[in-house]
Amino acid sequence: MTRTAARPEPIVADGDDDDWFCLELPPLAVAATVARSAIRRVFTFDDPDRESSFLVALTEIVTNAIDEHRVHAPDRAVVVEVGLGRFPEVRVIDEGRGLDLTDTDDVAGEGPAPTDQTGRGLALARAFVPSLSFVTSPNGTTAILPLDGFGSPR
Repeated sequence: MTRTAARPEPIVADGDDDDWFCLELPPLAVAATVARSAIRRVFTFDDPDRESSFLVALTEIVTNAIDEHRVHAPDRAVVVEVGLGRFPEVRVIDEGRGLDLTDTDDVAGEGPAPTDQTGRGLALARAFVPSLSFVTSPNGTTAILPLDGFGSPR
């Protein structure tokens, strides 16, 4: 599968990238469940609150990626990369239209107006994982959710 989304290089400690794995998930609602399950299997959270916070943020990010794929890349997988080395993180990669980093409401996590029915996902994810970051292009977005401070790899 050719990926065209903006993708930063993994942070590799000591030249060893064996601590990374990749899931290619269909753009279906079940993708968020699979991503959460995978993280639970390979990462031990410090406490239930941290686990819940991280998994809510991951769910919101994966759901946004699925929504982008349904419109812009319905035949392409949503990619979830997990790094468990010295700098553990989860990356969710979509091939949608890209995130507008100048839209401060989305990027800063301020979210939509209180009367809006949708659009709260990034604000919610940012509230639970303040170090959430994005790399984006017109060909897609990579959301980076650091796991540092939430627990440790198994």
